[in-house]
Parts: sequence; C-alpha cells; structure tokens
Amino acid sequence: MILLVSLLLTPLILTVFFIRVLSPYAIKLGFIDHPNDRKQHENPTPPIGGLAIYFGTLITLLLYNIDLPNLGAFLSAITLLVIVGAIDDHREVSVKIRLASQIFAGLIMIEFADIKITDVGNLLGHGIIHLGSFSTALTIFAVVGGINAFNMIDGIDGLSSSSALFSLTWVALLAVIFDNLLILKLSVVFIGAIFAFLLFNLRIFGRKKAWIFLGDSGSTVLGFVICWLIISGSQGGNAIMTPTLVLWVIALPLFDSVCIMMRRISKGKSPFAPDREHLHHVLPMKGFSINQTLIIILSASIVLAGSALTASIYFAVGDHLLFKAFLICFGLFYYYMHKTISAD
Repeated sequence: MILLVSLLLTPLILTVFFIRVLSPYAIKLGFIDHPNDRKQHENPTPPIGGLAIYFGTLITLLLYNIDLPNLGAFLSAITLLVIVGAIDDHREVSVKIRLASQIFAGLIMIEFADIKITDVGNLLGHGIIHLGSFSTALTIFAVVGGINAFNMIDGIDGLSSSSALFSLTWVALLAVIFDNLLILKLSVVFIGAIFAFLLFNLRIFGRKKAWIFLGDSGSTVLGFVICWLIISGSQGGNAIMTPTLVLWVIALPLFDSVCIMMRRISKGKSPFAPDREHLHHVLPMKGFSINQTLIIILSASIVLAGSALTASIYFAVGDHLLFKAFLICFGLFYYYMHKTISAD
C-alpha cells in the first residue's frame, strides 16, 4: 500500500513541478497553441501537459522498481510518440509521419515486449477466436486506432485526459480484483500524473480558461499507454479482462472516433481531416457549456464501462452478448450524431 501511494504521489508532484518549469519557457520560445476556427479556446496556450506527464512518469518509473519486464521497450515507444507529438504541437507534422510513429510504437510493443492480441475472446458465442498470423496486423490496427481515439477527443479542456484517467481507473480496479500488481502499479503512475495535469487544465477554482493544454504529445502517449495496459491485460493466463470488455473501457472515445471517420469517408474526405463534428463540438452548439459538455461525456463513459464491467464480473453475462450490446450502443450513438449534424 505504501508503494502504491508513493507511485501515485511521486508522478503527481513531479508533473506539477515540470508544468511550473516548462510553462514560462514554452511561452518565451513560442511553443504555443494559437486559436483558430477549429479550436474552442480563445487565448494562446502552451501545450506542455504531455511533456510534463512524460517527464513526471519517466522519472517515477526509473526511481521505483515496479518489475516491468519490458521497461526499455515501453519507454522507447512513449519517447518516440512524445517527440513526434511535441514537434506536431509546434509546427504540425504530416499525417503520414504521425501514423508511421504510431505504427513503429506498436511494433516496439509487439516485437520487444511481446504484447499483442492473440485472440479476441468468445466474440460471437461459438468459442474463443484465435488470430494466428493476423495477430500482429490486428494489434497494430488496434494500437493506432486507440491512440487516435484519445487524440481526436482532445478538443475541449480536460476531455482526453479525463477520459484516459477514467479508463486507467477501470483498469486499476480490475487489476485489484484479479490481483495483477504489475498492471496496477503502471496504471497508478499515470493516474497520478494525469491528475496533476488536470489541476492546471480544467476550468475549476474560478479559472475561466485552461492554463496549459495536453497537446498531441500527451494525447498520443496516453492513448498508447492505455492500449499497452488493456492489450496486456486481456491476453494470456493472467488476463484481468476479456477482449470485449476492452471495448467498453474506452467505449466513448472509440464511438466518437469511428463515427467521425465513417462520416468523413462517406463525404470523400480523409478520415484524419479536421472538422467540428465531434461530440464535444456538437454539445456546445446545443447550448451546453464546456464544463457541462465534459460532465455529460464523462458520465456517459462511466455508465457504459461500469455497466459492462458489472454485467461481466458480477452477473457473468457472456462476451457475445456484451459485444452485441456494444454494437447497439454504437449504432445509437451514430444515429444521434448523424441526425444532429444533419439538422444543423
């Protein structure tokens, strides 16, 4: 217990420290996110949240022995993503370079950490579906999809980081239930760092705007960390969740990213083309404030993940039924978004 408290407080304190140190230098160096017609904020803001989280968690992982057998691979992958993300935050990197870095990070996870999706569980109700030679390809697809799900919802203060915080909290809870101390430790480290970031990003304590932003360096790294944990936690003999539950843990970011990609493709656009048709854009257009939008989305995330985990763990609802329910919820989400955007 003492170790877990230390793993929570150390990255929290370090992240606060790096936020304080990096912010004035970011402003002096022009490392600023400027407002434009696609963004909700009105003031130039330093996107150093991801860098602060990275340094805070990096030092914590090097200070404490959490028995992560693939620490070198893990740190190499997140370092690559934070570098490319920080460059993108400063002077916009092409989609091809961003995707290449995400694919490479996924390959590091697969080849050097031996973490990959080998089966998708009893998805259809006819037994475990093993992937065989398709394992690597599906893992890369899942990692890139997961990273971009959290990157795409980073459109209002606190949304991507809070969504990551809740996903990590669900993972930590499952790790406690199924006694997986390694996943619990790694989850707690990033929970502490994200909490520190939110103190400076959320519109709380009378603050009218965020002091700092997460940036692509933060959203991509958090997305990758969650992918690392949920993939490793859903495969093998020490799994803490089924592959179907993985979908529910990150349900709303997945719903939003897949939905908007489908709409963009149907219009003949790139799935990565920017627009203002995300859920966090639609709700403010309906009159909700930024904080109200955040609360609505996070509440929906909690209900979705909490209901699925309760159904699976305490009522033994089968994966195939949970998968069908997941598809139904996605269909309802897509219908609402399509109807709302078409009406506007």
